Amino acid sequence: MADYTIGEAAEILHVTTRTLRHWDSIGLLSPTWRTRADHRLYTDDDLETALQILVYREAGVPLKEIVELLAQPATAVERLRRQREILVERIGQLHRMVRAVDEILEEEDMSDQKMTTEEKIKLFGGDWQDEAEQRWGDTPEWEQSQQREAKMTKDDWYEVKEAHDRFVDKLVDAATRGVEPGSEPASLLVAEHLASVDRFYDVSRSKQVLLARMYVSDERFNETYRGQAAYLLSLVEAQAEQEGLDLSEISWA
Repeated sequence: MADYTIGEAAEILHVTTRTLRHWDSIGLLSPTWRTRADHRLYTDDDLETALQILVYREAGVPLKEIVELLAQPATAVERLRRQREILVERIGQLHRMVRAVDEILEEEDMSDQKMTTEEKIKLFGGDWQDEAEQRWGDTPEWEQSQQREAKMTKDDWYEVKEAHDRFVDKLVDAATRGVEPGSEPASLLVAEHLASVDRFYDVSRSKQVLLARMYVSDERFNETYRGQAAYLLSLVEAQAEQEGLDLSEISWA
């Protein structure tokens, strides 16, 4: 049975080493072995577990639930069947969301009266925002974002989408060109990202660092940034360090 370093495991799984370290820190996937120098060594069984995690993540299962699923005694076949059930359920949800979007587009194209946010949520079934509300529903930022979103028009949402797409294009281009964290171009990207979030709720540099770290630990966000979540984090953390923040003592403030 082969052993793999964290870098080799990350390359095989197409994730970042930061993601594997995060999984280890929350007890989701700890490597079977460690060297005397405390370097992680992953076995084939570890990679098999990691593959199960990725399947669950692609199906939209939160990391906390994946920890619970993997803790349940089950054979390999039973785990595959459970994954299939979740994927089928996810496919059905996506189909419902596509139909909901079609209905919203038809309604807003043919009527001068816009659908309310509540009506749109009912169309989507409400599931899409459940996780976000469970995680942040009792925070001032959630309340602030809800108040600001309620005032946004359809044109505002188009602008948000276009601005996000432009930012991601710039981010990917910067990563391709090797723009160094801490440089002036990198600083401009960090400022643009902060402004995009600040549109919904007030964001400090510390909050931006924690958000960028969350992007890395959640593959859904990494996909949103076209695989550049780790690069974005490096830019944000470098900017924070330049401004005198201690990255080991970052808090939501």
